[in-house]
This record gives sequence, structure tokens and C-alpha cells, in this order.
Amino acid sequence: MVRRVLALGVLVLLALPSLEAATEAPKVEVYARSRAEEGKGNVFQCFVNGFHPPEIEVQLLKNGEPMPDVTYGDLSFNEKWQFQRLVYAPFIPTREDIFTCRVVHSSMAEPGIYRWEPDF
Repeated sequence: MVRRVLALGVLVLLALPSLEAATEAPKVEVYARSRAEEGKGNVFQCFVNGFHPPEIEVQLLKNGEPMPDVTYGDLSFNEKWQFQRLVYAPFIPTREDIFTCRVVHSSMAEPGIYRWEPDF
């Protein structure tokens, strides 16, 4: 029994460096929950997926300023140990306002800014 536990511990220690080396940049999608209509309430969503390690900063911005009432979904992962997270906030789209998702991750040389493009 002690040998099995020791062997398992050695395997975990051997696997740790390869997990750290598996750095993956996030893929980011920004969209409205439902079809956008100017002046009508909706939910601005930023879905970030396929990244590793799990430490990530996601910020929703309206005209470059942090949006209020932001909700951070649970951090989850797939079988490749790539992580994903949904971040969202209520908003009222207008032609004048610019809505973006700012993502900071260790795999990126600089923060990524992803702009939502309304289709109205």
C-alpha cells in the first residue's frame, strides 16, 4: 500500500512540469444574450475558453470604464485541462456606446481587448 502511494506521488511530481509548460492562450467571444435592439435591456457576455493556466482576469467595459453588476461564472475545464469561464452583465446597447471585454492572461504579451459589434 505504501509503495502504491509513493508511486502515485512520484507520477504526480513528474507530471507537474508538463502541466505548467502547457500554456494555452484564451479564445474570446463577445456577444449579447439575445438579439440586440438599441435602447432595450440585454445581457453583455464574454466567453473565454481554451486557456491554461487557470489564472485569468476578465473585465467588462463600457466606453473604457468597468461595467457594474458583473457576474463571473464558475471556472471549469475540459479533458485537456483547458479552462473556460463566462462573464456577463446587464446592459442597454446604443449606437454611441462601445462595449468591450478586456482579458489578461500569462500566455498573452499584453491584455486583449475584444469589442462587441452590434448588428442594428
